[in-house]
Amino acid sequence: MNNKSRLFKLFYSGFKNVLAFGLIAVLIASCSDLNFSGSKADKGHMDFHLTDAPASYDEVNVDVQGLRIHYTPQSSDTVTSDTTNSDGKWIDLPLDPIRLNLLELTNGIDSLIASADLDPGHYKELRLILGDDNDVVINGETHHLKVPSGQESGYKIKFKTDLESGDDLDVTIDFDAARSVHKAGKSGKYILKPVLKAFISGGEDMETGSIAGNVEPLDAEATVYAIMGTDTSSTQPDSEGAFTLVGLNVGSYDLNIQPANDAYNDTTLADIQVNAGEENNLGTITLSEN
Repeated sequence: MNNKSRLFKLFYSGFKNVLAFGLIAVLIASCSDLNFSGSKADKGHMDFHLTDAPASYDEVNVDVQGLRIHYTPQSSDTVTSDTTNSDGKWIDLPLDPIRLNLLELTNGIDSLIASADLDPGHYKELRLILGDDNDVVINGETHHLKVPSGQESGYKIKFKTDLESGDDLDVTIDFDAARSVHKAGKSGKYILKPVLKAFISGGEDMETGSIAGNVEPLDAEATVYAIMGTDTSSTQPDSEGAFTLVGLNVGSYDLNIQPANDAYNDTTLADIQVNAGEENNLGTITLSEN
């Protein structure tokens, strides 16, 4: 082999080593950028869903602009699940602004609005941030929904959980449209005052359950109420008579079914048990005629 060949071989070998080293450095830097507060394996995961109970409107459209959650590290010795202090911080969850008709998110249907890998720790309180493009449709007529001022930081939602490494949780935010839309006196204007609650709806930390079933006949136009003491949840069956009441605290409920059609009688089923993480399906409930 002549001198030129040897020099070329040495140059080529050195170039490959430099290129390989450069690629490794880029990969390390990229991984560092993606997981600047720890590897994905050190984190837990939360998906955030939005749902609603039926209301007597054609549509209730809300302009969702953001979602925040309060976080306190596990390393804080002075913090418990019920405490918020200077060690905590607000986290803006990744959310693409979206306009949703709440009345399409009923009877167990929801919309995934945010998903995030999060550091282990104590999570307490959510804040839902709304824009100005909100309206309610009544008898085919659209009315703007005014959002009260002073809510730039978001609407408070009571919530708390401890997230561990490897946890995979679903969090559902229940936006009660029926109790959130208000008519402003005789002005003909409408105001949006969100009534919200949140609960773990999937994962090992579920603390709520659900009741499901079917109501017949369809022309009864029933409303279904789950009642336990002062705790009441309601829904209306869909076009096939199916209903689901989600986010119910554990306990024994009375299920009251009230038809809008006077041709049928009210019906109450007593002692319906709700267990954490379970759906109690009651099958078909047939209302009697007057």
